[in-house]
Amino acid sequence: MNIDDRIERRLGYDAGMSVLADFEAVSPVTHVDSPVGRGPAIERLLDVFEPAFSGSLPPSVYVYGPKGSGKSAVVSSLFDRLAAHSGPRRAIQTTTRAVEPTIPGFVYVDARRASTRFRLYHAMLAAMSDDSVPDHGIGTEELAASLRDAMRTGPDLVVAVDHANEAETPTAATLIDWLNDVGERLVPAFLGRDPPDAIGWEPETTVEFAKYRRHVLVELLTSRCSTGLGRDALSHDQIREVVEWAAGDAHDALAAVMGAAVNAERSGASTIRSGDVDAGVDGVPRPCVALGRVLALPESRQRLLYELAGLSEDERSTVGVATETIAARSGVDLSASTVRRVLYELADAGLLERVTVRETDGKGRPPSRLVPLFPTVVFSELFDRRTRSG
Repeated sequence: MNIDDRIERRLGYDAGMSVLADFEAVSPVTHVDSPVGRGPAIERLLDVFEPAFSGSLPPSVYVYGPKGSGKSAVVSSLFDRLAAHSGPRRAIQTTTRAVEPTIPGFVYVDARRASTRFRLYHAMLAAMSDDSVPDHGIGTEELAASLRDAMRTGPDLVVAVDHANEAETPTAATLIDWLNDVGERLVPAFLGRDPPDAIGWEPETTVEFAKYRRHVLVELLTSRCSTGLGRDALSHDQIREVVEWAAGDAHDALAAVMGAAVNAERSGASTIRSGDVDAGVDGVPRPCVALGRVLALPESRQRLLYELAGLSEDERSTVGVATETIAARSGVDLSASTVRRVLYELADAGLLERVTVRETDGKGRPPSRLVPLFPTVVFSELFDRRTRSG
């Protein structure tokens, strides 16, 4: 928030503002331009990339740490800044006519949205070129050839691939094969949660992110809420309460705050009350699946999860009842058997939990119900807003 915005809020220009003043500012899937409280981590990454400032390729690196520790926020922001300095640089005219070195290009790719070889190459080309890259009518090998040409004529490349080794994303070893196929003048920088000895790849160096310390997470939430919520909508004591519960996980803390704000708005309240905070916290499962994983799913699967999240307790009493109810919804064009199959696949992927309803004495699997392992209120709000905006 800039100074003018802060002054206007003090003058009362936002008197009619809702609890959620800026939805994106408190969204757990939004990364701000300047991540809060991660200065030391940024310095460690800059140490790794130091050779690039002299025109050389830095070492390969694996950035790892738990969910909600700021890995994606920091690396995506850092690569965006570094990309602005990469490519041919203007020479400084001196008596010796020295020419400054060419800084390698920096490209950030989210493997959740680039989980195939085609999508990875497409994302890399889109980041490297000002021209649009077609989604259709072009094959993977054509994209690979275009990347090879770009690598031959352009600067060296540092490629950050986020969320490697997840259930829906390629392993580090697979990503290395794909990257090696398009050029030798590039260096990988992978991001994940697994420890280095569990990823099947040996980077030249590693950078570990720890969970947020309590006072740092308080600072982060305060900063995000000062922009995203109406003035005085959430007290400092409430922020500390959420931080204490979140145990260093910024994703869960932001999801709880957004859930509380949505609950307050739906009740017509102008501030977030104690009960809203409780509802926001209760709406975040522990352990919690990151909403980024859910929102990276194909639209049809997100629709099924959206419909499941909106069911009443009776409608979710068993898998059978839930699938029949979802299949009957106007926005779903699938049979009940297909809905059931896809929901089971999402459970196998760890997005839903199958909970036994009751034990039976008969043969076969006892009845079960599906419980979402992600914040359903926040997901539904994100899905609704994206649908309305087209």
